[in-house]
Amino acid sequence: MDSINKYGTFGYRFQDSSEVPLYQLFAVGCDKVTDYSYSWDGIKRIDGPLYLFQYTVSGCGAIELGGDVFNIPAGTALMADIPGEHRYYLPGTSSHWEFYFILFRQKYLAETWQRIIGELGPLPHFDAGSPVIRILEQLYSEARLGRINDVYQASALVYRFVMELCRSQTAHRKDRGSWPDIVSKAAVHIERNYSRSDLGLDEIASSAGSSKYHLARSFAAATGSTPLAYLTRCRIEHAVDLLRRSGMTVDDVARSAGFANGSYFSKVFRRWTGFTPGEFRKAEEMPSIDRFMFD
Repeated sequence: MDSINKYGTFGYRFQDSSEVPLYQLFAVGCDKVTDYSYSWDGIKRIDGPLYLFQYTVSGCGAIELGGDVFNIPAGTALMADIPGEHRYYLPGTSSHWEFYFILFRQKYLAETWQRIIGELGPLPHFDAGSPVIRILEQLYSEARLGRINDVYQASALVYRFVMELCRSQTAHRKDRGSWPDIVSKAAVHIERNYSRSDLGLDEIASSAGSSKYHLARSFAAATGSTPLAYLTRCRIEHAVDLLRRSGMTVDDVARSAGFANGSYFSKVFRRWTGFTPGEFRKAEEMPSIDRFMFD
């Protein structure tokens, strides 16, 4: 933000006459406010329904939510529904508020947006070099250069931005440092004992000092997976390695990975990878795969 010439707001009102679902970009901009009259009341706004993502580059903003006031410092984003019960503004304690923002219509995005906010909260933190913020900056750059010319291009840009938000939501779940203690303990126990065919949910929960019902809920909330699905994933990953790097029979691979028998292992392996263990090992009609990434 070296020059005031870098600031601006670009609005879009493309006609959506297509039969395919399109995401509608409303506006994208970059601004630096120093006037303490800067204030947006979510209930009084008449430009909605919209979704807002506003990312602080420097300075600090503030928002009133649910009767409380929260600061929006550098590295923090504001995610809000418009109309909505909130008011964001430049507080008297800050000399300025510098930010990027994007507004887009709610059509086709309500469920996804609410899921993202439910996971990240309305004031998530993003590093300046994170993919979400890089894409927001690129989107603004495209707008400044006059390269957003039709509804399809605008929809693709909004889709890319929202998908990166979804990916950050998934990454948040995969950040083990944010997992509750019982989830971390359960995951470690699974990783150390997955090769045992008798390992079950009761033992996993006991290792974490939890009931199996509480663990199942906590594990799913933190990781997006159930404890037993996590156990199966560990077993399949081990099996992939053995099938590629050893001459063990399928039955021996199954037992080493914690499956009771080769027949059941083959069914589970196919469900997770799309191939039988034998097809995967031969790899005659597909590129050699040394490792699968499972979501």
